[in-house]
Amino acid sequence: MKSPYLKYAKLNIVHLKKGKRIQNTDNLKEFFEGINKKIKGMRGFIIMDNLENMQETMVITLWETKEDMDEYYRADNKLLSDFVLKSEANFESSPVRKDYEISDLKIY
Repeated sequence: MKSPYLKYAKLNIVHLKKGKRIQNTDNLKEFFEGINKKIKGMRGFIIMDNLENMQETMVITLWETKEDMDEYYRADNKLLSDFVLKSEANFESSPVRKDYEISDLKIY
């Protein structure tokens, strides 16, 4: 069954410099804690550290509407661009972002 509230997801993949994973994950947790429930349409996030590649982290943000997701990820979103600028020292390359429509979501 499709969730009436979670319809879209943005996958963010970042490749980190060696030894920067813990710092990057801590920065992500702090950032999301600071914006918790303050961003229109954002209903959650998942931070995933790759078990096989210590230099790869993925973040999935969960959204009610594509419009809210697109608005948040605009290049001129100061909140997000300031965070990325602060985190760039940890990145080996710029984050890769992909959009998805959620077909089904179940959490047991």
